[in-house]
Amino acid sequence: MKRIYSVPTALVGTVGLVLLGATAAQAVSTDCTTDLGDQAVTGDLRVPAGATCVLGGATVEGSITVEADGWLDATSVTVTGDVVATDPYGVLLDGTRVDGDVSAYTTGSRVGFLYLNDLTVGGDVAAGGLDVEVTASEIGGSLTTQAATYVDLLQTGVGGDVAVADSDWGVTVAGAVVRGSVSVTGSSRDVLVGATADGAADTWGNTIGQDLVLTGNTANLRVAGTTVLGTIRLADNDPAAAFGPGNTAGAVDGEHTGDAPGEVAAGDQSLAVTVPEQRAGELVWSLEGTSGLVNLGVAEELEDRYQATGEIVPVRVQDTRAGDPEWSITAQVSDFTAGDQTLSAKHLGWTPEVLENGGDAVAGPAVPSGFEEGDGLSVARTLASAETGHARGASVVGADLDLQLPLDTPSGTFTATLTLTALS
Repeated sequence: MKRIYSVPTALVGTVGLVLLGATAAQAVSTDCTTDLGDQAVTGDLRVPAGATCVLGGATVEGSITVEADGWLDATSVTVTGDVVATDPYGVLLDGTRVDGDVSAYTTGSRVGFLYLNDLTVGGDVAAGGLDVEVTASEIGGSLTTQAATYVDLLQTGVGGDVAVADSDWGVTVAGAVVRGSVSVTGSSRDVLVGATADGAADTWGNTIGQDLVLTGNTANLRVAGTTVLGTIRLADNDPAAAFGPGNTAGAVDGEHTGDAPGEVAAGDQSLAVTVPEQRAGELVWSLEGTSGLVNLGVAEELEDRYQATGEIVPVRVQDTRAGDPEWSITAQVSDFTAGDQTLSAKHLGWTPEVLENGGDAVAGPAVPSGFEEGDGLSVARTLASAETGHARGASVVGADLDLQLPLDTPSGTFTATLTLTALS
C-alpha cells in the first residue's frame, strides 16, 4: 500500500541549506560501502544506493546521507551534523551521538527501519513509512513520525514534543519523559501509553510536561502509570480510551473509561528519573602483571628436604553480575616435569592473601606442602571467595608458595602449570 504524507517544512529547509552550503564550499564527501571501523571522517559521509556501511567508534565531522536501499549500522559513533535517509533499507544508531537532526523517510512502498538505541540527538528526530524504535535515548528537540508501520518509544527523554500519526501497526510509549506534549493520532492497532495490552501499568511509566492528545485511534487504547502535567485530550477514539491505574493529570477532556486520574496540584513540580534494568554483568579475573611466569629459583637444601618459595602472579577479580552472587576462584597445579622426570604437585602448598579488597574477597585457607602428608595443590584449592551481597569493587588476591621436595629428587629444572577456575 502506498503511503502518502509530507516531509515537515522545517526539515526541507534544513536539507536545502545543507545542499546549498555543500555546493558553494565544495565540501569533501566520503562514500561508505564497507566496514570503516573507527575512522575519522572529515566532511560528509554518503551511503550509496544499495550499499551497507558499518561504523564502529568512528567520528564524522559532517553529516551522513543514506540513499535508497542503503543500510547504515553505526555503533559508538559521533556525528557533528545530521543523519538523513531516504528510502533506506535501514538505519541503526547504537551508543551514538548526533549533534544535528535524524530523519528517515520512505517515499514509496519500501518498508525499512529506524532503530535508535542509547542515542543522544542534539536536534529533532523525524521518520515516516518505517519501523521506528527509540530506546534508552535522549532527544534534544522533538520526535515526529508519519505513517510509520509501528512506533516504540521506550525509556527515552524528549526535550520538545512527540507527535505520532497514522501508525497502522501500533504505538507503545513506556518510560518516556517528554517536556512538551505527546500526540498519538490515527492508529488502527494497540496504542499503549504506560500500559500493557490488558490495561495494567507497565513497568515503565511516563511523565509528560504538557498535554497528552489521543485522537482518531480505532483500536485498543490504554493509558496507565502516566503523569500528565497538562490536560489529557481525547476525541474520536473508537473504542474510547481505557484508563488503568497510576495516572495523574491536570485535567481530562473527552470520553474515557476506567480509573479516574489523580490530580496535579497547582504549583507542583514533577521530578522524573528512569532507572534502567540492571546489566547482567560478569565475573572476570585477570593477572596483575606482564608475565604469567613464576620463578621459584634454586631450591635450598635443608637438613631433610629441599625447599623453594615464591609468590603467584596476583589475580584481580571483579564481579558485576546482578544480585552480587557468591563466587570463588580455585586453583590446581599439574605435576612438575623435567624431561622424563616427574614430581607430584602434592609437594607444593600455599598461603593465600587479599592484597586489595574492593569486592569483599576472603582469602582461601592455607594448604601445606604434602611433603609429609596431604595432597597439597595437586587437587583444587580455594584461592579466594566472596559471599552473596558483596561489594562491586575489584579485589586483588595472591598467595605465597611453598615447595618442599625429598633430598633424593633428581636434579633439573622442573616446570608445572597452575590453572585458575572461577566458580559461582
